[in-house]
Amino acid sequence: MKVIDYSNQIQKEAILNECKGNIFEFLVAQGLASRSGVEDHFLMNLPLDFKNKLGSYEELMRTHEPKLLVKLPKLSNLTVKRIWEEVGLDQYQFVQWKVIGKMVATNDNEFWNETDIVGTYKTFEGNEKHLSLSLKLTKDHSYTNTKSAGVKSFLTKYFQAFGDVVINFQKELNSEVDESFLMMGHRLYTLIDREFEGSFNSEWSANHSELPGELPPEMRTIVHENYHRVALKLSGILDQLKLIDRHLFFDSLAALCGFGHSEIIQVSCFHQDYELKEVTIKNYDDFFSKTNKECDLLPIKDLASFVEIIMGKMTLQVRVKPMNKFTTAAYKINCSIKVKA
Repeated sequence: MKVIDYSNQIQKEAILNECKGNIFEFLVAQGLASRSGVEDHFLMNLPLDFKNKLGSYEELMRTHEPKLLVKLPKLSNLTVKRIWEEVGLDQYQFVQWKVIGKMVATNDNEFWNETDIVGTYKTFEGNEKHLSLSLKLTKDHSYTNTKSAGVKSFLTKYFQAFGDVVINFQKELNSEVDESFLMMGHRLYTLIDREFEGSFNSEWSANHSELPGELPPEMRTIVHENYHRVALKLSGILDQLKLIDRHLFFDSLAALCGFGHSEIIQVSCFHQDYELKEVTIKNYDDFFSKTNKECDLLPIKDLASFVEIIMGKMTLQVRVKPMNKFTTAAYKINCSIKVKA
């Protein structure tokens, strides 16, 4: 278990979010296994290291968020009920359920990377098939995270259908990342009367924060301007890709929205102070099986570090963020969606 610095609010929230998300996935999978009559099999086949992690998660939540630990089972039970009824799971003969993200190595398979929980069932012919769920626990009215990728491979990974042209666009984006990082470094070092030599040295880390939210306003603005420049470049490239082939561009957005595989069922549990507000269940066909493949890229707002793409009732937000500390040019692209009622 990671050592948590509770004086660091960002780190605290990140670790607690990880814990509650893992516990929620386990509880939903256990609930589905129970309703399927295979709970004993589910529990007996949990890997030992996963059981140990669950114990650590529970201990941490009991210490720092005891009220939440009580509410998660109620949220999970209501989510299981909604999944069972809306997807019609009583028609399947399930033989097992698994929490995929914690039990299977999935690095090279987009299908499994999007799957949090999988149920295996038998057909009338005796064949085994999978029902795959992507599970999200999200604050009410918030965006739901769907994808995260390194900025320097983002275009070639998710827009590879465009061929060689996207390789050149990726090079352009990478150059912007490097140039903008250098510009930010020079400006920040000027404020402290030092010479920036291409990287943030130990003197910086000893005397200044490496997290944007902990910087004084003038420095924080410089960091935000850096991400804004990269987002502007990304927005321009996405516009050009759309002009090249709008249908291909639209289809490429599916994976960014969490539908890299058409069989994924996306379950989002929305809560307010961990009281259930709504459970939504969506699949690929709800958004991407249409003849009118239209979307709009909105203009980027002042200092914003994200691009917004409107697809009917769904908004996709593509955000530039630091991997951890802003003092390295290792950025990631976080994708999230919001669907209008």
